[in-house]
Amino acid sequence: MVDALHAAHRAVRPGGTVIDLRPDSQHQPNVFQRRVLRGRLRETALAEGDSAASDRAIARLIDEGLLKPFRTGHFWYSLRFPDRTGLDRWLETSRRLRGYAPGTRARIDPRSPLIVRRALTYGIYERI
Repeated sequence: MVDALHAAHRAVRPGGTVIDLRPDSQHQPNVFQRRVLRGRLRETALAEGDSAASDRAIARLIDEGLLKPFRTGHFWYSLRFPDRTGLDRWLETSRRLRGYAPGTRARIDPRSPLIVRRALTYGIYERI
């Protein structure tokens, strides 16, 4: 990540904008059914480690005086699934998520539509 950020720093003119946008490990995905929170999904240890490394990389470039923070935060977006089987299939292919938090799958009606709300973290930085 540090190498990619250094490359972005070189590619952007002084005073330009660098945007960091990625999945947010600080806010775990929520599973809703009929507008009721049924539980959460869990991230893999690798995904959590990647997020922590990305946070450190950004902090390093700020400490080096290469980037100046302008705005940071997170926002949520929704993914819809027709039923629990659809969500299960998606989880089987996910590289970031390892499955349901304890008790979540049992609270889901297998035949009803689901919404997974996930967070993205963002940072907007000025190139120094």
